Amino acid sequence: MSPDSDISLGHLPAKLINDLPNLFITENGLPFIAGSFLTAGDWTLFDEHDSFASSLQWNAKPLFDLGNFYGEGWVEGGLAVGSWSLGALTNDLRMSEFGRDATESLLTATILVTGLKYAVGRERPDGSNRQSFPSGHSITAFCFAPIVTKYGGWELGIPAYLFGTVTCLARVQGYHHYMSDVLAGATLGIVIGNAVVYAPKDVSVSADLGQINLKLAFN
Repeated sequence: MSPDSDISLGHLPAKLINDLPNLFITENGLPFIAGSFLTAGDWTLFDEHDSFASSLQWNAKPLFDLGNFYGEGWVEGGLAVGSWSLGALTNDLRMSEFGRDATESLLTATILVTGLKYAVGRERPDGSNRQSFPSGHSITAFCFAPIVTKYGGWELGIPAYLFGTVTCLARVQGYHHYMSDVLAGATLGIVIGNAVVYAPKDVSVSADLGQINLKLAFN
């Protein structure tokens, strides 16, 4: 369950603002550093030749079509809002919290990716526009994965991450993005998803004669 049980629509802006500092939690340190390193390395060393895209020209159109479909914002958005609404109608608090958290992660991702696309202005490999960095499909797919993992466990979380990976490959294979674009999108998506479902840890210390008790409570 979420540490914030207020599932009302009016509370969502406040929760979104309150969760922004969670972007910088310790748990996000490793994925952010690793993702940034891989993004910068790929941009510097490989993107000019876009060799990875040419290596993905497999006979796997249905797989890449699935990846492109899964990364569409309306797919995750429909599932998020639908779960939130159905949970409210059936008094299922867990489903409502999942839908609310998924909606929040998608809103945060949309705001961030839109700002970065226009700020960076990188041209796509296919030359269609200058909104290549970062990949919106990738950030959408990967911001959803930590939410699914929190509420559905790793038996659902692993498929969510795999679907996100397929989305990244599909965006590169179709020359919609460079590899560094999707690496950045995946990194930011994971960071956002982790921030939304982060549960603070309560620490209390008590002292008795001859002993000190330290209690950690994980919400």
